[in-house]
Amino acid sequence: MLVSGVVKMDLQQIKYFITAARCLNFSKAADQLYITQPALSRQITSIEKELNIQLFIRIGHELKLTPAAKVLYSEFSKLHEHYETSVERANTAQHALTGRLSIGVLDGARVDDIFANMLTDFERNYSEVELVLSYMNLNELISSLYDGGLDIAFTLFFEVENRRYIEYKTIAESKDLIAMHGTHPLAEKDRVGLGELENETFICVDTNVSEMSSALILEGFRKHGFRPNIRYSPSLYTSALLVQSGLGITMFDTRSIFRFVPGIKFLDTDQVRNPSLVAAWHRDNTNPAFATFKKLLLKG
Repeated sequence: MLVSGVVKMDLQQIKYFITAARCLNFSKAADQLYITQPALSRQITSIEKELNIQLFIRIGHELKLTPAAKVLYSEFSKLHEHYETSVERANTAQHALTGRLSIGVLDGARVDDIFANMLTDFERNYSEVELVLSYMNLNELISSLYDGGLDIAFTLFFEVENRRYIEYKTIAESKDLIAMHGTHPLAEKDRVGLGELENETFICVDTNVSEMSSALILEGFRKHGFRPNIRYSPSLYTSALLVQSGLGITMFDTRSIFRFVPGIKFLDTDQVRNPSLVAAWHRDNTNPAFATFKKLLLKG
């Protein structure tokens, strides 16, 4: 139809033409459009009258586009694709995930090989969500999960295994290692059992850093019939510095960043904890941003 010299076609008609032009078979095109073949033929005839352009010619048993139709097919395809993309973007904007996602990471744990890509993907797909990252010690991570300060915590398995209302997924396996100065007489070995450490000064983190860590380690020594000389440390970093200074030995795990500290030798040992890296969360967390992050996490 011509109105003041302007051709008027709706998007449905454009879709009918594009599908017919792509299939070059009205029956097949009608099936894809969920209409009858006669109904599609009537629509094509209506479009041809409206544009005053012949769109299809039949040569034998083959249906072909006219030169004018080829031009329209190219331009209308771009128009329709742009329309669908625009609508999709508008819907995404209308229903965009917003808010805040608070993530805690264990201070001293190596997570870059796992965590970086996860964050990049989430940021790319949900750019309206504010990501807040915090490094904390073991106790702080657990406490913040309970009080709602964190949506998710990347911590160690032994800290969450028996916590009420805390759910988790293991992200990377890890095991305990004994860390000592490179000049220590035992440093020539590849493995040292806990029973060989009776006369050593053993460095444990304070209970305000982890209630579980030192308890599990001391229980491991108790099973060997002794309790070593314990020196408590206010942080994992202090523990590493004390070992580096030759003032004691300690226990780290295979994913600890302190494995790269110069002057410290790491040896296999008896396993008294499961220090595997886990992602943990409170089961009653209702944050929509967390729910989306959790789906991605569990899918991976």
